[in-house]
Amino acid sequence: MLFLGIACIPLVVLCDIRLTLWIGDALSRLQARQDPDFLARLFASLLGVAALQGVFRFLQRWWIVGVSRSVEIELKQELFDQLTRLPLAFHVKSRSGDIVSRLTSDVENVRMLLGPGSMYVLGSLFMVPGSLFVLYRISPLVTLAMAVPLLFVAIAMKVMTPRLQRLSGSVQESLADLSARAQESFAGIRVVKGYGLARHEVARFSAASAENRRHQLDLARARGLQDAWIHLSYDLAFLPILVAGGWAMISSALDVGDLFKFVDLGFKVFWPVIALGWIAGLYPRAVASAERIDEVLHTQPTIVDPPRPRELPGVQGELALNDVSFTYEDAPRPALTGIRVRVPAGTTLGVVGPTGSGKSTLLNLLGRLFEAQGEIRLDGVPVRELRLDTLRGALAYVPQDSFLFSDTFRANVEFGAEHPLDRTALTKLVEQACLTNEVASFPDGIEQEIGERGVTLSGGQRQRTCIARALARDPRVLILDDALSAVDTETEARLLVNLRAAGEGRTVVIAAHRLGSLRGAEQILVLREGRMEALGTHEELLLRSSWYRETWERQRMSAELEHED
Repeated sequence: MLFLGIACIPLVVLCDIRLTLWIGDALSRLQARQDPDFLARLFASLLGVAALQGVFRFLQRWWIVGVSRSVEIELKQELFDQLTRLPLAFHVKSRSGDIVSRLTSDVENVRMLLGPGSMYVLGSLFMVPGSLFVLYRISPLVTLAMAVPLLFVAIAMKVMTPRLQRLSGSVQESLADLSARAQESFAGIRVVKGYGLARHEVARFSAASAENRRHQLDLARARGLQDAWIHLSYDLAFLPILVAGGWAMISSALDVGDLFKFVDLGFKVFWPVIALGWIAGLYPRAVASAERIDEVLHTQPTIVDPPRPRELPGVQGELALNDVSFTYEDAPRPALTGIRVRVPAGTTLGVVGPTGSGKSTLLNLLGRLFEAQGEIRLDGVPVRELRLDTLRGALAYVPQDSFLFSDTFRANVEFGAEHPLDRTALTKLVEQACLTNEVASFPDGIEQEIGERGVTLSGGQRQRTCIARALARDPRVLILDDALSAVDTETEARLLVNLRAAGEGRTVVIAAHRLGSLRGAEQILVLREGRMEALGTHEELLLRSSWYRETWERQRMSAELEHED
């Protein structure tokens, strides 16, 4: 399609020049008062060539711009695919607003250069030399005089393009910052309103907007200066035509038809040149955008499938961690050090410890959301030797933030399943997650729209919806990262009973602050500052771990006081 579109460009130019030459010759013949009978033939010829030019111009635009749209779609998909491949560490340090900017405005800038930009550039490459060649054969002197302003345009573009590219990069970065500010403010609107800091956020957005305005104005000044220079050259181009062409007419070296050819082709030469001025402003932005896109596309995923993956046909769910450690990038100390624990299939491992002890980090390592030092095995096979789809397909992970999509309750639960669920299966999952009464109160039942990030649900309802989503996958290993923190103790007790009943033979790894949630676990791991303090059952830890014993007594007394109240 691209080659067909490019092939149409010289045909359009040839038709354009031919129309000018025929009209110019007709004016010369009319000035010489020749027989006007040729006008009928000329009219038919002009009409036919003009129609042919219209067809070629349409096809040129349809094919070239169509290709740019196809590139846009593929580039967005490739970016999206790459972003899903990149590890969690990349997304932790990236701003979502910046990523959205690369997916939208940056891709659009590249598309504009590939589509309209390339079409105008190629049109200029055919129109300018072709017209100047025709005019040079008529009068070399007038043609050379008309070409002088073209040199001014080339000089302006040469001088201004590096500056425009630098300023365009600053504009794109400030746009990304502006998008990130808006996204953060509205994603955290509950916190903003809860703390009464709406004015503070308005001020932050205003500062980012002012910074963007400054960069936009700097770019506008540079582009305005370039455009002014190009349009001045365009206006001055007709001065030598009139002066040199006028003297040539006085000396009978040119007739009125030849002068018309210079004026008309002068217009047709300079319009592509003006378009080149527009492209000269677009090109730096497209280059800056392409560099930002390229930065993402060439970021190498650090967590990938092994070259020769091992198969794991029937997952049992046994986990083994051998001297597992992990350090976040630029962190002053390791988040985890020397973790050793074996979790037999079908058992429950509780993970407890003070805030910042490494509980969430440990759970993230099980599915290779981060790459651990040391070795983690699933059913005796190192997880690095398994395909990511195989490993993560055996797990279901319920994170702390209880993220839900802006969709229906059904869609959020089905997100964890391989296939759409019937009403019976959904009802069972709702019961297991202790959500029966809540779903019954929804006006639309399981088809209820729950708003962006589940904003219409309470914290406990969001957590239980995420648990239902995890159970829909029927995983062999269920990972709960403090997923019961917003649930009251009574509902928590019922939920744990349901999970045990629903997960017979399933391995469960659960991090929690409430030790009562883990009392029935076969093993409980106590973490302190990223290290193992103790490992054992509830009764054993009451004897072995001072932190566990003190925390248990404190939580038990607090629960008794609440019960008395």
